[in-house]
Amino acid sequence: MTATGQPPTAAPHASPRDWHGLQARWMGTAVKRKEDPRLLTGQGRFLDDVKLPGMLHAAFVRSPHAHARIRRIDTAAARALPGVVGIVTGPEARERSGSLRPLIPVPSEPPNYCLAADKARYVGDPVAIVAAVDRATAEDAAALVEVEYEELPAVIDVERAVAPDAPLVFEEAGSNVLWHDVFTYGDVDGAFARADVVVSERFAIHRYASTPIECFGVIADWDPGQKLLTIYTNDQRPGLTIGVVAEALGLSEAQIRLICTDIGGGFGNKRRPAYIVAVSLLAMATGRPVKFLEDRRENLTALMHACNGVMYIDAAVQRDGTVLALQIRDYADEGTNLISPAQHSLLKLGNMVNNYRIGAVRYEPYSVLTNKCPSGANRGIGKPFMCFAIERLMDRIAQRLDLDPAELRFRNFIQPDQFPYETPTGAYYDSGNFPETLRKALALLDYDALRREQARARTEGRYLGVGLSVAVEPASSNMAAYVLVTGKKTSTGVGETAKVRVEPDGTARVAFGDVCSGQGYETAAAQLVADVLGLDLQAVHVNPWFDSFTTPWMATSGNYANKFATTDVGAILGAAQKVRDKIIAIAAHLLEAPPEDLELVGGRVQVRGVPDRGKTLREIAQVAYRNLLALPPGMEPGLEATYFYANPLAKLPDEANRVRGQLIFTNAAHICLVEVDPETAQVRVLRYGVVHDCGHEINPLIVEGQVHGATAHGIGAALFEEFVYDDRGQLLTTTFMDYLKPTTCEVPPIETDHLETPSPFTPLGTKGVGEGGAIPAPACVANAVEDALRPLGIRIDRLPITPDRLFHLLRAARASQVELPPTSG
Repeated sequence: MTATGQPPTAAPHASPRDWHGLQARWMGTAVKRKEDPRLLTGQGRFLDDVKLPGMLHAAFVRSPHAHARIRRIDTAAARALPGVVGIVTGPEARERSGSLRPLIPVPSEPPNYCLAADKARYVGDPVAIVAAVDRATAEDAAALVEVEYEELPAVIDVERAVAPDAPLVFEEAGSNVLWHDVFTYGDVDGAFARADVVVSERFAIHRYASTPIECFGVIADWDPGQKLLTIYTNDQRPGLTIGVVAEALGLSEAQIRLICTDIGGGFGNKRRPAYIVAVSLLAMATGRPVKFLEDRRENLTALMHACNGVMYIDAAVQRDGTVLALQIRDYADEGTNLISPAQHSLLKLGNMVNNYRIGAVRYEPYSVLTNKCPSGANRGIGKPFMCFAIERLMDRIAQRLDLDPAELRFRNFIQPDQFPYETPTGAYYDSGNFPETLRKALALLDYDALRREQARARTEGRYLGVGLSVAVEPASSNMAAYVLVTGKKTSTGVGETAKVRVEPDGTARVAFGDVCSGQGYETAAAQLVADVLGLDLQAVHVNPWFDSFTTPWMATSGNYANKFATTDVGAILGAAQKVRDKIIAIAAHLLEAPPEDLELVGGRVQVRGVPDRGKTLREIAQVAYRNLLALPPGMEPGLEATYFYANPLAKLPDEANRVRGQLIFTNAAHICLVEVDPETAQVRVLRYGVVHDCGHEINPLIVEGQVHGATAHGIGAALFEEFVYDDRGQLLTTTFMDYLKPTTCEVPPIETDHLETPSPFTPLGTKGVGEGGAIPAPACVANAVEDALRPLGIRIDRLPITPDRLFHLLRAARASQVELPPTSG
């Protein structure tokens, strides 16, 4: 590590290293990202940079009410405004398009159109869309659309929403509970009967969201002659979106060309098929390209929030601290999410027991509708809350049994010799060394020294706290988990596809179905292909754009579920290996040498041990594309291959409903030191340490960036970020003045270390790393804050730990006559 805590940039390894049978010169090297010069000098091409002839600009008419019946929409004044070209209202959209197909069909599935037709169901719900010659005119026209609403009672609280007399968000569903089930894994009742101690807690998590620099957008261009709809968008899951949009518009998937440009950050919530369908309807109605790009207020109000919720959790515990079983009742606030309901609940099955040998679990999930913005994916989706609940629970158990929090964790860890390890819910942990990860984290910040510093601070009247958390970081979602909700086996497994082509000049080009949104995929994919084909890194070009007409793809293509290192790599490696095999076959024919005697090094194929006897990759490519009669008899010309990879660990749920919902598991341990000011109720994070294990690291520099960024996300979720609704469903945090983000002033330098336990189930031993910081960080900070305030009897049961919320806890402590320094004034 350098003095700044970052891995140094480096040249390729002087001598190759063995990576699961692949000789690696570039992989495992902290090279600078290939894409950065383009992106940092303004040469990237994002959605807003796309200009089409005659393009119109769109603005939505949005509901000011959380719940209201739409009685009338009058567009006359808006249509009369000069520059307005077209308007589509909710009722018109219902006539011209179908209901949006959900990713997870629930038993009571109400219709879900791209615009609200009968009722507005949250503040910001789109009820009409206007196209005009520019954005300002479109917004002026949207303000002129008159909508007559009949305001209805709103349901905002997730536990209130399940009551029989609660207002119904969708009357067609007959209930606000979209999905409810009970899963029992193992002898839960027996474990609780044997327990010496039962620890019961209620935890709550809030709504928050990643806020990428670039907001969501779409450009739709309808060609009536070809009956072809071209869509430019920064949607993260094009493989799914193409089918949803085609079905809603009554088109075949061959009639849709979807192009994803450079994407300015994603983190899960860059998805909104409804907006794509609405903008497409306008393009088809006006005969001109139509563009919509959210502003920040729209993004915060109406795109997608992480699901808030309430969790009741009971632990059966022995006197020595062994946790025998868990009982969990979980209320997930879906808002108005009908695209991926129950997803948060299902994903919690993957980390429900976290890093621990807990033998039995009963899980009762509720997916509940409320009058809020739709919930959806956000870095870690579902797993941060599950980790928060488990890691807060472990601290409470340690306190109850008078054990050190670290010691309790060591007593419950899954041990290294137990891998691969199947949890009660069916999650299949592939590899890891959880005790060593925590030991390294404790050493990283010198845990004993932190405790001594805390003790000194308490004698001075200061409130320092030390927090720990550990986590598994699942990757690559197996869609077979949806069978638990739908009962249908129509979407299962997870896969990706890639294409590798060696050009006639000997350089290589790579395309794959994931979309790049800042993670360094262009560099990592180039490192992989450079090693397989024996090329210099600069000779490998990775296409940063997705184009459904030229990029290989499948339904599971896209950027989600931490799947690059665990699934995408398999596709890229497979395609590159097919090209390599063909290169070797051609070279063997030309050199009259056995294929097994040849090696690819430095852009040449040469006889092993006789480097002067060989051919350059350019010479071989010239044969493959031009000198066709020199090819081996019967060989197809060209040097190009496509490979479809399916993660081999995916399985259907078994008869006991155990399921491998996610497939490869990274792990991490976090440790932090915080100080709480009892006068201002401010929390300062003084030090923060992370030790992670994501197997073989393709590029350690990129891995470090992912760890730092995800941890900052987790700290923000713990202390700052929150979407706040009032009792009528009005969102009170719609700008960055109200929705607070952590800055470099609030996030301390992240001190890191790592283990490297390769996965035996991925082609190169790699694991996911993009969500790891965001999953355990909220629990780590909360544990530290409660530890700081333990002398005052203050408990942290919900997030975020804002000064306002902490002030009320401190005031309650004073009211209970707990010793506390008086506040000034």
